[in-house]
Amino acid sequence: MILLDYNSLLIALSFCSAGVALTFFVSWLVSQSDRTLMTWTLGSTSLVVSILAYSNFVAHYSPSVGIVAFSALQIGLVFFLGAAYQFRTGLLPAKLMVASALIASVLTTTMMVSGYDGLCYIVFNLAAMLILCQTGIEYWRCRHESPLLLTTLATLYVVGGLSFGLCAFALAQQGEWIMNRPPDDWAENLNLIVCLADTAAIGALSLGLNQIRLTRRHKREAETDSLTGLYNRRAFFDRAAAFRAPTGIVVVVFDVDHFKQVNDVYGHQIGDTVLQTFAEILRDTVREGDLAARLGGEEFAILLPDATLKAALLVAERIRKKFAEKRFFSDAQLFGSSVSVGISKVGDQTMLNDLIIQADAALYVAKRSGRNRVILFSSREDIRQQKDSIVPIDLEGSEAERANVYGAVAEAAHHHSQRKARLTRRI
Repeated sequence: MILLDYNSLLIALSFCSAGVALTFFVSWLVSQSDRTLMTWTLGSTSLVVSILAYSNFVAHYSPSVGIVAFSALQIGLVFFLGAAYQFRTGLLPAKLMVASALIASVLTTTMMVSGYDGLCYIVFNLAAMLILCQTGIEYWRCRHESPLLLTTLATLYVVGGLSFGLCAFALAQQGEWIMNRPPDDWAENLNLIVCLADTAAIGALSLGLNQIRLTRRHKREAETDSLTGLYNRRAFFDRAAAFRAPTGIVVVVFDVDHFKQVNDVYGHQIGDTVLQTFAEILRDTVREGDLAARLGGEEFAILLPDATLKAALLVAERIRKKFAEKRFFSDAQLFGSSVSVGISKVGDQTMLNDLIIQADAALYVAKRSGRNRVILFSSREDIRQQKDSIVPIDLEGSEAERANVYGAVAEAAHHHSQRKARLTRRI
């Protein structure tokens, strides 16, 4: 049986920390966009320097070596705190990190140089406890992202912090402000064991969290239209298939009018701005549970679960009106744009593909009827008792909101059957 002494455990901890630092660094080389990995790398590297210096400090007591060990560890812990904040917010609190490291280092250095090494150990351990506990709190605050992993990670940091607190408590009980030797008691031994276990576990969990984020990012990129930030066509149909609404679902399809001419006259960059502006209007108008997507080109769609036709018509008209009021600037020219809209509503028995086809048929009628208007799809059965092919929809609201809202009755039903095969292939 091999028994490891305190110094051997320190060396084991340094190798463990070095392995974690190397793994973080290699992971950062693979995904340099994730800056948290580099912050973790710098923290782990500082930890390695601290452990090696402290191992020498334990073997050959020297205040100057102790200052290096304590300062390096405080810098490493501050990097871990910064990484936690960066993980949660995406921002690195550089000024706060520098200030925290300087204050802690100046305090410990001053006390070591003054000969109060016992007091220095207490202050150092208390500072380490506060930094580690705050790091745990940062991860706890974003636990919704991955509850089990982040709760475990937060717990590990807090446990590590409490082990440093026990060291401060044990030293305070001894009451030796001037020791002229490294601390050596039960709390120090426990702290070393906790740090060894924490380092390995925290390294593994941190890499696991990074991998989860990377996977989610790739999935999000695969589902998102790169120009507008909305869902793309594939994601729209995948997510729409999961919707179940007791009162039915409303699909609203939009098509930017004369978009080809916008590209030809003003250029594709201005055309992209037009599409991005319309996408922003969609995001600002729909409810939290609604689904908005760019189906391709200048065509967009929103899916409204548990919405009445009246509410859907008001939403569509509000979007149409907001977009019509927008103005775009190109080469000293100011111009506007408009959008045509088709709407269809069904119960649970109608397939999503049919719903899209119906809304697209209504959109076709909106284009044929002069563009810049909202058209509601109605089947032939719905219009047998109607006198006209296009019937105004009665909505509450201003005259401007009602002016361009119509029910595409006979004509939409006619074009529905003609276009169904072609639209099904597109879907």
